[in-house]
Amino acid sequence: MTVARSIRTAVIAVAVVVVLAACGAEPRGGAERMPEERADGASFTAVESAPAAPSLDGELLDGTPVDLDALAAGRPLLVQFAATWCSTCADQEAALAAMASEYGDDLAIVVVIGDEDPPDITAYLDRRGLPYPVIVDQNLRIWRGYAVTEPPATALIDAHGGLVRVWPGGAVESTMREQLDQIITG
Repeated sequence: MTVARSIRTAVIAVAVVVVLAACGAEPRGGAERMPEERADGASFTAVESAPAAPSLDGELLDGTPVDLDALAAGRPLLVQFAATWCSTCADQEAALAAMASEYGDDLAIVVVIGDEDPPDITAYLDRRGLPYPVIVDQNLRIWRGYAVTEPPATALIDAHGGLVRVWPGGAVESTMREQLDQIITG
């Protein structure tokens, strides 16, 4: 092996290590994905007939404890129940991204993944690039609280903590927009 080839091999090896370290250090599904303070402008209508939402007390992928108030941060919250193996869940990511883009700081989104190992969830987030906080629900306590038996499912909670609706099988984008437009004004 020539000296030049040895140097080239060493440079490539160092570059691979640096790239892998950077990828491993990139935040995924934890506290850095929590919603920022909401800008003034929009107001939120409570849905009078909505019962109190079940608990969302849990831990994000990075171990940060969260609850409904922290996740919603004073705005409506879309809760997406998903699994890393669920192709329909992956299909619904585009609708969630569109909602996040359109409603901006007036809407919070969280993904709840149940009964899966954190390394598998991290690999899924690396592949999919989800920009939301992710609750790891190992014992499916949160899933049961929302009567979710299989993914996907989508829940909408108003800014006042009322459970507006749960869509087994996930929600259609136009239906989510219709519901959101009824509770987000301004």
